[in-house]
Amino acid sequence: MAKVETLDNRRFLVGAAIGTGMTAKAAAQGGADFLLALNAGRLRVLGGPSISCMLPLADNNRAVMNFSRAEILTRVTLPVYFGACVFDPACDLEALVRQVRDAGFQGICNFPTAVHFDGPMRACLERAGVGLEREVALMRLAREAGLQTCAYVRQLDEALAMADTGVDLLCINYGWNAGGADGVPSRYSLDEAAEHARAVFEAVRSRHPGLLCTVEGGPITTPDEAQKVAEISGANGYIGGSTIDRIPLEAAVAETTSAYKAVAQLQSHIHSLKSEWLGDGHEFGLIGRSAAITEVVQMIRKVAERDITVLVTGENGTGKELVARAIHLVSRRRHQRMVAVNCAAIPRDLLESELFGHEAGAFTGALKARLGRFEQAHGTTLMLDEIGDLELALQAKLLRVLEDGSFERLGSNEPRFTDARLICASNRALRRMVAEGQFREDLFYRLNAVEIPLPPLRERIEDIPLLVRHLLPRIAGEMNPRVREMDASAYRALMQHHWPGNVRELRNVLERAVVMCEREVVSVRDLPVLHAKPPGEREGLPRLSARSDEVSWQAASSNGALPETEREWILDALRRNRFRRQETAAELGLARKTLYNKMRHYGLL
Repeated sequence: MAKVETLDNRRFLVGAAIGTGMTAKAAAQGGADFLLALNAGRLRVLGGPSISCMLPLADNNRAVMNFSRAEILTRVTLPVYFGACVFDPACDLEALVRQVRDAGFQGICNFPTAVHFDGPMRACLERAGVGLEREVALMRLAREAGLQTCAYVRQLDEALAMADTGVDLLCINYGWNAGGADGVPSRYSLDEAAEHARAVFEAVRSRHPGLLCTVEGGPITTPDEAQKVAEISGANGYIGGSTIDRIPLEAAVAETTSAYKAVAQLQSHIHSLKSEWLGDGHEFGLIGRSAAITEVVQMIRKVAERDITVLVTGENGTGKELVARAIHLVSRRRHQRMVAVNCAAIPRDLLESELFGHEAGAFTGALKARLGRFEQAHGTTLMLDEIGDLELALQAKLLRVLEDGSFERLGSNEPRFTDARLICASNRALRRMVAEGQFREDLFYRLNAVEIPLPPLRERIEDIPLLVRHLLPRIAGEMNPRVREMDASAYRALMQHHWPGNVRELRNVLERAVVMCEREVVSVRDLPVLHAKPPGEREGLPRLSARSDEVSWQAASSNGALPETEREWILDALRRNRFRRQETAAELGLARKTLYNKMRHYGLL
């Protein structure tokens, strides 16, 4: 290890008074010249004040010895001074010095020290023989044992007494640091401390030229303040305790925590903005702000935390599996993966084995036992899509599972049990199938504890602009990154279509448009041929007719004249939305800025 004699070759010494291995390694990486292992440093990182080291909370010397051996001596190559406490009259100083030397410390210092006390308390310590005189004796014994010595002092007489023993380092300690959340007001100002140190150092060096002198504590809480005191006083260095661990740690932890908190707050703000823009179900992929989809999201949140069977109904492409996954993600079972089975996609002769499993030899080709989906879904959620395709024999077996959670594998009479939460989905009218004898009535009522009907896209046409804004960037990122947005002509065409394939069809249309688009903006020319809605649906809306690059508006019915110009079109939409620009822009498929510019252009502001 490095020898402390090399310290006098340094221009400015920095000592770190620490109490943990992590702080020791960090101080070493930062360029500290030596370390002081102090119980005060240990107590600071445990959340207590440094002054606690002055109190009989523990055996100070034993505590320093234990954590230094375990965390510091074997992990750093810097000189380490042992912070010795002499307040215990039963402490054998000679034995303590030998123990410190044998443990591998390079030096010893008097900390906690009597110089922190004054008045009657200091007088009592001195009368009891456990004051500064005993600390001076400790320094003398340490020198005789070949240890380096660092002496804490406050006043000139204390400094001279320590210097006369031949100590290697002298440190004027101005008390507990004033900085940070737990700082103590200093009795010295920075200028007073600097002038006091100058007077003490000059007097000491007149008797002991070349003695290394340092400062610590009190009003000195920053590197700039340490530099100022050193320049005025002629100090050879600075020892930092709270200023190296507690104060920087308080600031760093507070700043870092605040930064992480800001991330959380930002995410919450982004979530709120997305909810306002895309609807409350955007986190589940259920995009829209229409009353119909908002009701669906509300039902999802109500049923999610209760292990009740849910039936999700709706046409193909409306997002039934999205609803099932949303219920699972909000439920207490979200930490396990949801199991999903499409009953229409599995051959009927294999569906029973798929759901309930089989034993080896149960049928030709069953070479080994296999777990069914109900066993796989134990403790989580099982979604059975297209439940209407389940044949009557399997419906009876499913009913038993719903009643008591029991079932048997194919080829076995041994009952098994599952705690799967069941969510079923169907695009067929199960009630009509019950009337026609194609679906068990008792099973229907067990499955239909809560029904969540999904509206077709044609019944929430106002959500199309939101769906496009959600889907278009994702599709473009995969297929044509040049595409940025969609113009009003394309939006209008989309909102006229009947959408028999619902959101799934909309995604397919957008994929085709992105591939065909040769510019940054998708227009009606990039869309496939879209058929207008059947007569009677949303009458009075204009029908888009594309001729070359021109867009003209024709009446969809004979109910009255419709806007013939873009200005009239925008004005008509503004009136419908009570001149609320955000809602108007959403309906027209325009960015708010674009709408604002058009309103200004047409004198509508």
